[in-house]
Amino acid sequence: MEFEPIKLITLEDYDKELTSMKQTLTEMDAFIKEHPERLGYAGNRKTLKIVHDIIANEREEYVRELSDIYLHLNGKSIENGVIISNLNNLSLKFNETENLLSKNYNDLTVKSITEGSYKIQFAFQNPNDDDVKRISPRKKGLLKLFRFIECGDDVEKLKKEAGSEDIEALRKYKEFINEIVKNEVDFTLDTEKGTLKAGLTLEQCKNICKNLNI
Repeated sequence: MEFEPIKLITLEDYDKELTSMKQTLTEMDAFIKEHPERLGYAGNRKTLKIVHDIIANEREEYVRELSDIYLHLNGKSIENGVIISNLNNLSLKFNETENLLSKNYNDLTVKSITEGSYKIQFAFQNPNDDDVKRISPRKKGLLKLFRFIECGDDVEKLKKEAGSEDIEALRKYKEFINEIVKNEVDFTLDTEKGTLKAGLTLEQCKNICKNLNI
């Protein structure tokens, strides 16, 4: 029995394939029980189980990749390096903003920092299917943060987006934006393998800090 490479691009694809494989494994188990003399069939079953486990592990990695968050920093001020403490402050303010919007705490951790254009990778603790499907409270909080960014430097639009419920998160957002200004960079935030993306220029960030009085 030969197994063709499988190209899976959505969570539904993974689930469909794994369900099909589980059904086939069950059928093979029943056949092997009735025909123990068919040793070659047992070998095929073992091969299929290996492929099943590989795809199950790929599914877990896929969930992690889709829920990871990337903060990209760009600007002449960081071409020759950046002070790590500045990045730590920036990461902290970003984390505090997202936590307030999601009504959860300590959900995000810094996974890695890549030098060059500087990319800070954040990860949810124990990401799950809900985080991919945008159902979980913390993913809703992240989406709210994207809507903040999409308001650009229109402070009235920002206030309206925050409303009374998220005004404290908006204050934290301004603190985060202030850290961006201190580092004199533009930034882009993306997740879901770059399909969800928003960003602000340094000039827009300066306008927010100047005009957003909260």
